[in-house]
Amino acid sequence: MKKSLILPLLLSGTTMIAQQRGPRQRTELLKDPIVEAIVAEGGQRSQLEQLGHELLDGIGPRLVGTPEMKQAGDWAIAKYKSWGIAAHSEKWGVWRGWQRGPAHIDMVYPRLKSLEGTQLAWSPGTNGKTVSAEIILLPEVTDSVTFAKWLPAVKGKFVMISMLQPTGRPDNNWKEFGTAESVAKMNKERDALTEAWTQRIRRTGYTARTLAAALENAGASGIVSSYWSKAVGANKIFGANTKRFLPSIFL
Repeated sequence: MKKSLILPLLLSGTTMIAQQRGPRQRTELLKDPIVEAIVAEGGQRSQLEQLGHELLDGIGPRLVGTPEMKQAGDWAIAKYKSWGIAAHSEKWGVWRGWQRGPAHIDMVYPRLKSLEGTQLAWSPGTNGKTVSAEIILLPEVTDSVTFAKWLPAVKGKFVMISMLQPTGRPDNNWKEFGTAESVAKMNKERDALTEAWTQRIRRTGYTARTLAAALENAGASGIVSSYWSKAVGANKIFGANTKRFLPSIFL
């Protein structure tokens, strides 16, 4: 894999140098045995497809702290050794062991509907138990003192901490099918909502990263978030900021 991946970088540098030289120098440069060997390796003996299949399809996602991460490291070391390249593992950082398990999320009131969602990375689980709770929205408070007085209300509740997006259409879709006036109106409305939500979190006295821990310490049953990527059907899923028992789910 290393030989295949380094090829574009070396060829890019070769092209830039060749453009500054005459025809004779360019011909000599392209006949450089090292460059020719790299071109032959990438074009005739590339292992990229097989290596990609083993790593991406076989081992799959490799989140730090998961068994798949260690499996991928062991695979890379074994692969290098099979090529005659000395390799060994180095310990870096301390990470919580974690592996994504099955998750099922239902709305049970006012009607029954299964929802599409997943846990954030490194989120605590529910130990195989079903957790049913009322869901509430992060309130709009005037300051951190007011929020501290409200905080006990989260006990036994799921708390939604993300802004409701005014549209599910990506920007390029709006530009293609919307009028100039509708696009401008949508952008203005979204900017205003985003700023208002930023201020809502700021007035709690916490940040987007520290808020989850405060809700966990106050006894919330879970956190519900959503981070839209501005693309159709694609959301960004990052790590949870809860540690002990509070599941963080993404809808």
